[in-house]
Amino acid sequence: MRGDSTMSVLSRQSTPLALLVGLTLCWPVLALEPLRLGVINERPDRPAYALGLYGPLNAYLDAQLRPLGQRMGDLVIARSLDEMAVRISDGAVDLLLEGVMPTLKLRRRTGRIDVHLLVWRKGQRQYHTVFFARRESPIQRIEQLRGKVLAFESPRSTSAFDVPRAALIEAGLELAEQPVAEPVAAEHSGAVDGDQVRFLFAGSELNQAYWVHSGRAHAGAFNNGDWERVPAAIKPELRVFHRTRPILRWLFSFAGPVDPGLRAQLVEILNGMHQDPEGRAALAAASRIAKFEPLTSADRANLAYWDEALERLEADAGE
Repeated sequence: MRGDSTMSVLSRQSTPLALLVGLTLCWPVLALEPLRLGVINERPDRPAYALGLYGPLNAYLDAQLRPLGQRMGDLVIARSLDEMAVRISDGAVDLLLEGVMPTLKLRRRTGRIDVHLLVWRKGQRQYHTVFFARRESPIQRIEQLRGKVLAFESPRSTSAFDVPRAALIEAGLELAEQPVAEPVAAEHSGAVDGDQVRFLFAGSELNQAYWVHSGRAHAGAFNNGDWERVPAAIKPELRVFHRTRPILRWLFSFAGPVDPGLRAQLVEILNGMHQDPEGRAALAAASRIAKFEPLTSADRANLAYWDEALERLEADAGE
């Protein structure tokens, strides 16, 4: 009887341990270090803007990774490219979602960027920049922008700043910023060299179109998708006079050392998101991402071209 009692006590005492061992075998132990996705806020004056866009994507990845023993950390939201470069260099970012030029700039600054997937964004796999002017303008080629005023969107824009600047430099033109937007005339005088292309920032693609239409700039430059969205009230009075080489729309990159097995699992999840209703919803919230897909050899050649263009841009800026 005593022996039976002793065995019963031992069984009761060992039950919690057996359960713990069983749970450990059935459920993977979460990794100590979460993966951190980094994004740059397109509206630094609205801190919650990027969280609203990319929070659902981060949550979806977390839900998919937890059964594999991994989790996502909080989004790393930078207010600028410079801040993101610091965060990446400090090891605070593992994954990065950005456009081609910002990604290439961060790769040059940090040496930690491994471009891995192409991202379809806002319905585009790739896009190009269009230069446009008023329909009656005599400007027919970008070489004729010498001595004229050009409206860009913002210093952060790929298609409405970096790409058109690269095209102008390739055409042998010099650029100088004109900070004040005033109605332009046929001829200009002032401190800026008449042989230079003077540029200013309109703040949005819509402003660019209206500034050219109203005569605050001789020409503007933004991507072909923005051209399709120019309001019908003014579009007939504008025309495109130059198109640049295409550039990939967006990129997903690894921004730090990630275990090869985990990398493969994450890439598989990302590539399949568009086939899952919950994944599609998270992608749509993130600036209308349609899907992720592997880079082709042609895509990598395109990136190499724009990396060389970036080198010319930095040389022109004295960086």
